[in-house]
Amino acid sequence: MPALLALLLSTTAHAQSGELTVPLAPQQAQQAILQAVQRIPAQQEAHRRYRMALPFGAPLFPPDTDLALAPASAALTAWLRLPAEQRRHDVLIVPDVDYYWNAEGRQFSCQFIVHVQADAGQGQSRLAMLQVRPTVYAGKSFKLLGRTGPGAYLDLRPAAPSAQSSAELRAFLASALAQPQ
Repeated sequence: MPALLALLLSTTAHAQSGELTVPLAPQQAQQAILQAVQRIPAQQEAHRRYRMALPFGAPLFPPDTDLALAPASAALTAWLRLPAEQRRHDVLIVPDVDYYWNAEGRQFSCQFIVHVQADAGQGQSRLAMLQVRPTVYAGKSFKLLGRTGPGAYLDLRPAAPSAQSSAELRAFLASALAQPQ
């Protein structure tokens, strides 16, 4: 009974902290995440939400200077302070540029960094989800002096990170990484 209670408390703590433990070494976890995003069928909503996955160090992975632009969350700032060696297995997951999903009653979008680090257990990894540039779509507004002249422009606003969106990504990854590769 104590082992079951410890497992339950551990699972609850990971769910509250936004982390996920998977039975894969960091390099294998990174490859599994990249493959899971590639395998999403085009007709599923998740295909637009998790459109592209990039490994840390790939040419399209944004440089630290771009990621550090305001508003950067405390979690993202802490991630940026990590040496590149500790981020080498991380993955950036990017949605379609014009795609917003319902999260906490608002039209929301963000990029995710999945930080992959070795767990204390042999051959396990801990995944932490970080949100980059969380944004809400607040409709359109008329601007007389808009970028291309008068007209209706998207009203996009910086937002607080979405716990629901992180939980949905965590559920997607838990399901995808539980599948045999």
